[in-house]
Amino acid sequence: MGAYSAEQYPAYEAWKMVVRKKQKLIFGPQYRRTMHDECIMALVFGCTAPLLEKILTYSLPCEYESVMDLFSSKIEISIRNGNLVISN
Repeated sequence: MGAYSAEQYPAYEAWKMVVRKKQKLIFGPQYRRTMHDECIMALVFGCTAPLLEKILTYSLPCEYESVMDLFSSKIEISIRNGNLVISN
């Protein structure tokens, strides 16, 4: 059981990193229609730059960092209850 070292990562730091890594953006149905083409490009071609640009145009400046963190890794796009959900 030597995999976990409390000196390296205290428990609260480890949970903080886990919580920070998992992010989710939820957009209402009107945004789903607006971002449809960019979502299709992201799913089919793996090109997320146009989707990121469109989301940043609708985001507040204080939200830019969290949006960039979400797009720094592989994203998953789904539709739940009529809403567009982008998560990692």
